[in-house]
Amino acid sequence: MNIESFFQKLGLDEKETKVLMGVIRLGSQPASVIAKNSKLDRTTTYRLLKQLCDRKILAHSKKNGITVFYLKNVSDIENYLNNQKKRITELSSEYKEIAPQLLSLQGSIQELPKMQIYEGYFQLETFYNDIVNSAIEQQLLVIRILGSNTFSQKLERKELGDIIENFKKNMSEKKIEADILIAQGNLTREWISELHSLKDIENLPAAGGATNVILVGDRVFMVSFRDFPVGIRIDHPDIAKTMHFLFDMCGKQGK
Repeated sequence: MNIESFFQKLGLDEKETKVLMGVIRLGSQPASVIAKNSKLDRTTTYRLLKQLCDRKILAHSKKNGITVFYLKNVSDIENYLNNQKKRITELSSEYKEIAPQLLSLQGSIQELPKMQIYEGYFQLETFYNDIVNSAIEQQLLVIRILGSNTFSQKLERKELGDIIENFKKNMSEKKIEADILIAQGNLTREWISELHSLKDIENLPAAGGATNVILVGDRVFMVSFRDFPVGIRIDHPDIAKTMHFLFDMCGKQGK
């Protein structure tokens, strides 16, 4: 390691290093001489010399009425290092005290949820593809689905079976599993059952007023089936956390 590299690692910039090296070589000299040697203008050199004096790396005194700058002792550099270590230790201690405040400030400004609407049968395939893509983006191995009873229903004269088969195949290829709960009953949800395999996903509802909720990490997907399907995607971690909590509660009720 050369001396210039050491000083830069010490926290001095290129110009400060150049000025300090000039002082070490020249000994006690006024700013004008040091500026000429360092190939910097006098005003810049004087400012840098003052900075180095403030850090107690260099010293200054009057000689025949002229301010001269010099390195008093080589050990002053070591003293500077020790002072820096002491300062870092103190800052580290202070950080431990303010860390909880920093955490409380982080994300204190509420982010608005990002939303996307999927309307009609022809956007339904995009809806399910986005579920898989979201799981891949977040590197998830499991998604969670809450529904209510069968994909055998016809909608807009088309079977939903192909869409669900493609969704299931896509999930299987990407090695993504699903925890599935089905709420049974009509106006009143009488009981909840749990599906233990992705192959049973076609048992989810897709007719009448049925609604399926799919939780994909910090994103929530919902699809409602009446005259035609309407899906919505909500990207918001807090909303997703609440839905995960409700899913857990439903799972406990089912057990």
